Amino acid sequence: MAITTMDGLVAAFVKKAELAYKIGTTHEAIGAPHSHWYANGRPGPGAASSAGAAGETCTTLNGRIPFPASGGSPIHISRWAAAAGQIGTLWLCDRLWQNSGLSATSTSGQSVNSVTLPARDANGATSGEAIMAAVEWSAAGGAGTPNLTLAYTNQAGTGSRATPNLVAQATPQIGTFEIFSLQSGDTGIRSIQTYTASATRTSGTFHLVMFRVLAELVFPIAFAGEVMDPVTGGLPRAYDDSCLFYVFIPSATGAANIYSTVDYAQG
Repeated sequence: MAITTMDGLVAAFVKKAELAYKIGTTHEAIGAPHSHWYANGRPGPGAASSAGAAGETCTTLNGRIPFPASGGSPIHISRWAAAAGQIGTLWLCDRLWQNSGLSATSTSGQSVNSVTLPARDANGATSGEAIMAAVEWSAAGGAGTPNLTLAYTNQAGTGSRATPNLVAQATPQIGTFEIFSLQSGDTGIRSIQTYTASATRTSGTFHLVMFRVLAELVFPIAFAGEVMDPVTGGLPRAYDDSCLFYVFIPSATGAANIYSTVDYAQG
């Protein structure tokens, strides 16, 4: 049943709040997004994909924040409380797809041709609405700073789209999360065809990830918690089998632990 009243919201709450605690690792740069997928804590670290260039869909992977079974009812983020060890912005994201097997030293276009996304875009479909893509490092990279581009198909099914040049981070740390922009007029990515770096990155291991941001908290003071409730957050929908993880946009290069609880409502 749809949640239409306050009584309905209270009845829809999943009573168990899920604790998520991540031990921070060094950030690449001030303002450079950082994935906590590989960080220790609760849940434990996620594994790097071994699925090859076409990749795999992400559902019940080790490393995801615990997520309820649907039971046939829509699932929403009802409350999210978090604190971070430094000033910054924290995103709660759904990880839809990840891959492996791309070379850090190649300067030619590398074929990806990603598998079909799970039905978890902003509309609960596979079209890619509000889906973003990033380079995520599972082993530290070298000193190369090429321009990075993707050839992709957009949310409307239009192919041969190209991301604007993304200037790579030098010597990316584990967890560095380099997010691609979209071609003008696009609002999401349905699939990725090709990845290209204009120069070698010299070393390291990275993966492409497609993801959707569900919610955001901003921390103006270190360790001062912030809360998103049903009113301030609007009950964002998290579709069945969501693979939730954190991306932090830091104010300093030093490591920052993340402490949080996530509450769900079904209805």
